[in-house]
Amino acid sequence: MKWQLIEKKEEGGIKIPSNWLYPHYYEALNALFRIENALRVFVYIVLKNAFKDKWLGINIMSDDAAETTIGKIAKQRMNQTKRFGYLGYLVPCPLMYLTGGELIRLITSDSYWKYFNAYFPGSKEIINNKLDEISSVRNALAHFRPIKSDDLDLVKQNAKHVMSKIETRLIDIMGCANIVPTNTKDAWYRELKTLGSDHCLFSFHQSDDEVWIRISFEYSCPILHTKTGRGYRRYRVLNINTPAILHSFSELNSLLIFMYEQVEFPEMIDDSPKFKKSAEMVFSRAILTTEYKNLKVQLENLLLLIAEETGLIQDDNLARGEIIQAVDTGADLKDYGEGHKYWHFSYNNLRCRTTESDPPEYWGELSYSSEDYITSTNIYPWMPVDVSEDEIPF
Repeated sequence: MKWQLIEKKEEGGIKIPSNWLYPHYYEALNALFRIENALRVFVYIVLKNAFKDKWLGINIMSDDAAETTIGKIAKQRMNQTKRFGYLGYLVPCPLMYLTGGELIRLITSDSYWKYFNAYFPGSKEIINNKLDEISSVRNALAHFRPIKSDDLDLVKQNAKHVMSKIETRLIDIMGCANIVPTNTKDAWYRELKTLGSDHCLFSFHQSDDEVWIRISFEYSCPILHTKTGRGYRRYRVLNINTPAILHSFSELNSLLIFMYEQVEFPEMIDDSPKFKKSAEMVFSRAILTTEYKNLKVQLENLLLLIAEETGLIQDDNLARGEIIQAVDTGADLKDYGEGHKYWHFSYNNLRCRTTESDPPEYWGELSYSSEDYITSTNIYPWMPVDVSEDEIPF
């Protein structure tokens, strides 16, 4: 057998060998991959919001017509996947182990349709039919049966009909781009806005429909020590292990919908770098309204632990905390000539990718939420790697 390879062109783009599959097969794979994974993200948000930490126990009908639960079927399939653990990636969210057909039956079932119907512009029967048509093309491709270019057109059209409203909601929920007004009189805001510490600064944002609230706290990463050389710096800095927060604070984990992190590009100010990292927690406003006192206790305990562990490791650089850990970063001075120099930072160690042991509430980093999330996002929740190149939004 002689396997020909894709060639990358110097001017950009690629060249596919002429005896490979026709392009509509690749395009169908890309579309189906994105549709199904966006649907999983959507289903997770709805279920976590409706059932809190009980969502893993809801009943579903498996592809082999067995009555089971999300948790049970996912555990079984995850164990099967681990037999070949050297292949692909193990992902922590149980919904990643449900098939497209099982997701459709869950959404359109008599028991759960009431939680999903507000997000679909049509009756249950029509939505079910359009999703089933997408699933039929998906199954043909998954089992390596030939598909028509018309099948790809149907997938795109059905996705537009069924998921346009979902896409808008996903962007709004994951972005929560609007600042919560400082004169908000809600009890949860009056209580939580007082939170903060020497190392952590809190801020509050909300979705366009004000149903979802993002509570952020930014950690100013202290530098333990610096090693300097000609044109380079090496830093040992403190970092928040973001998923460890959810492992250590189970009540906080049960209250939020999801958590992700953002690592800012470091700044060099007066020859001293500033490393910052934020943990972003998304809640439903309804939960904040009823559970803000409990949430405040959880966040106060978190701030206390962060302060204690930060002080501990600053005093003893060889110590290690549950949440605060020391990592290595660096900066190299790049000279572009004509007096143009800048510091290029290496700070990937500040990031915490998702692992198979993380709860599904931890999403890692999120990409920029453009208006085309379903068709262009480069990284999905729970996936430890990007699935495509990032699309620059400007």
